[in-house]
Amino acid sequence: MPVSDFKKNLFLSILLAILFSLLSINYILVLATLIVFLSYIFLNEKLFVLLSIIVFISAVGEDLQMYRDIFTISALLLLSFFFLKKFGLDINEYPKPPKLAKWLISIIFVTVLFSTSISGLNSESIGALFRTSIFFLIIYFYYAFIASKTGDSNVYYLLLGLFISSLVLSISVYYDFVRSSFALFIFDILITRWAGAFGNPNSLALVVSINIIFIIVLFYSVKVSRKIKLTILPILLLNFGIILFLTNSRAAILSLILSLIFLLYQLEKKIIIYLISLTFILFIIYLTTPFLQELVNIYLRLETVSQRDYLWKAGLDMVSDYPLFGVGPEQYPKYFYTYIPTSGSYFFNLYIILQKPHPHNYSLWMIAENGILGLVTALSIFGFYFYMSAKLIKWNRNNRDEKFLFAVGLFSVGILVFVRSFFEVEGIFSYGFISRDLPFWISYIILTFFYNQNLNELHLKNDT
Repeated sequence: MPVSDFKKNLFLSILLAILFSLLSINYILVLATLIVFLSYIFLNEKLFVLLSIIVFISAVGEDLQMYRDIFTISALLLLSFFFLKKFGLDINEYPKPPKLAKWLISIIFVTVLFSTSISGLNSESIGALFRTSIFFLIIYFYYAFIASKTGDSNVYYLLLGLFISSLVLSISVYYDFVRSSFALFIFDILITRWAGAFGNPNSLALVVSINIIFIIVLFYSVKVSRKIKLTILPILLLNFGIILFLTNSRAAILSLILSLIFLLYQLEKKIIIYLISLTFILFIIYLTTPFLQELVNIYLRLETVSQRDYLWKAGLDMVSDYPLFGVGPEQYPKYFYTYIPTSGSYFFNLYIILQKPHPHNYSLWMIAENGILGLVTALSIFGFYFYMSAKLIKWNRNNRDEKFLFAVGLFSVGILVFVRSFFEVEGIFSYGFISRDLPFWISYIILTFFYNQNLNELHLKNDT
């Protein structure tokens, strides 16, 4: 039998097996096994890493939740197969991240494990610990994928996965936007916030903001062709700018502006002068145009800013009552409604709107749930990130090469996520929710890779 016919028959057989497995009681395990087998035959490691990132980030929503579980199991198994195929069972051959990365992961695990134990081993906290373990195992496999080569070519597969998944989410936003007949405003007093399949506009805004930073970095890369810089990158930049506008996430927009100021100051100071001039002109137009003032005020939703006082106060009161150990991972929603006033229609609607409430401040959230260790974890996530990216900038400033570009871009991503953490909690580390946390941790993987690479080069120079 010819090889092509064999593959065709094998593919049809597997498809039939998948259909029959859907009728089985244990169809999740059967389907996961078949996906792993099929992927291992027809996909190589690079393509699967790319595909896995796209699915992890963009295949979201309640309708896909069951299938996400199947894919997560399948992806973990297949990444394990590729890893063992490349490195075998000899632990000494496994790519070793720098000590800072090991310390960070250890701090996070100790925090979640200790807090879960202290809070009484409830199901939500145990689930958070389990998700954390799975998440960082996947993160390590991605790190091993880019660290297995001496160059940085595999880094671009991670970025490509981030770009494509964000484009898929963009399509879902446009679909919802068109289906609503392009309704930007409702009742002429409130702007509609769009998130597409992602569900959360603030989280989607963070994802597209990270994309915007990396796209600007690629504009300055010598490894990206001029044709791509003149065609694909501008389209991507325009698209993500539109999506950011439609999400109406004030925290992401403010954070992105501050991060871009740093990025452009490092790469092209002249652009900042042009942007300042443009901002001044737009501000004059704003002051002299009442209709524009009204539109901007509606977009910024300034009347809702004071409402966060209640959310912050509830978080602070919770920390005051549980200062040492917190209430436990994923336990904040259970305690939240006992810390807010019971009167008023706003708080009646709050229960329906928030569903899973948080204090709109990442450090406050981590302290409320994990106590002192939560504070240590929050400081470590940002502290190690800024330390490594600052070191990368320092080591490569004179070369102005690809590493310097990425160093500046990664530091900008750090500014973006850090500033935003004062207003939101998603997208940093939320106990291994892959779709929300993976975009930021892709930047952490790339940062760790370049930092370790630079560190090894310095050690070699010192030895010689």
